Amino acid sequence: MDLDHDAVAAAFGLGRALGPWRVLDNGGAPTNSRVLETSGGRWTVVTGRLLSDWHHRQAHRVRRLQQAALAAGVAMPRPVEPPAPAVGYWHRGPGDTVVRVSAWLDGHDLRQGGADAAAADWTGRTLARIALLDTGGEEPPPPHPVAEWREWVAEAEAGGLPVAGPARALLPVVAEAAALVREATRGAPAAVLVHGDTSRANVLRTPDGYALIDWQTVGPEVPWWEAVSVAFRFATPFNGPAVDPDPRTVRPLLAAYLDAGGPAGPADASAFAGLLRGQLATAAWCLWLALGHRGADADRRAFGLRVVTDTARELPRVLRSLEGWTALLR
Repeated sequence: MDLDHDAVAAAFGLGRALGPWRVLDNGGAPTNSRVLETSGGRWTVVTGRLLSDWHHRQAHRVRRLQQAALAAGVAMPRPVEPPAPAVGYWHRGPGDTVVRVSAWLDGHDLRQGGADAAAADWTGRTLARIALLDTGGEEPPPPHPVAEWREWVAEAEAGGLPVAGPARALLPVVAEAAALVREATRGAPAAVLVHGDTSRANVLRTPDGYALIDWQTVGPEVPWWEAVSVAFRFATPFNGPAVDPDPRTVRPLLAAYLDAGGPAGPADASAFAGLLRGQLATAAWCLWLALGHRGADADRRAFGLRVVTDTARELPRVLRSLEGWTALLR
């Protein structure tokens, strides 16, 4: 299938395209998402590449959780079944490009106006519904060893890349955060599949209520750790976490999660293991982008540099804040 709006509309049975698609803004980050209007409605079209066995497993993992969540009544943009050949919800066209389509939802994400009490309550209850689905059987990947980070720093320095400085500055806090995650993982409860990126950017206010979007980061996590991570990401000004989370968001979100039957956990520093694991994984991925791996173009390399630089500034502050943050879990 040629990657144009008419071909996508025809292949997915969306009706006749009423014009070219429009690229979706992603807050300054690179995006592969477009809006397409057809005689059958409005649609979100996402393109990507499945470059490895991991990407194929991830496509099936995403489909498995989305199907279970849809059956449980979790509000989301409904995925469109792809034509064959397909992997998960992706249609594989000629070459290595894949395409995914879902129904468009009108609304605004919570970066516009923040997360009020109703949004926090809905999100906490939605996290609990997802946690209670029968989607276990996988273990979260451990953080990358510090030795690998040193290799990436050496690569950046050898290439004279601007990411070398912030990446080297990260090494001590990467070691500290990874050690906390490893310690918390010993004897941790079983993991289940979670959304993996439930943030203010991915919860929409729509005319029919709230909805959870962007399910491509699905992965295994301890439910309590996921809930704590989301609560602190919601409660900070920049989609966080930052140092001063708002208890008026953290506590109601976690109370709603527990009230809806979400599995609880200890109110100590171990509760932040999922948050730290996610930050380390994101920083590692963005460092690879900044190094030019994963086929990163200039925009993605610049995005990777921004995230690594921000993480080098924020992660030490996060680690210093954990002891104080635990008070918000009680």
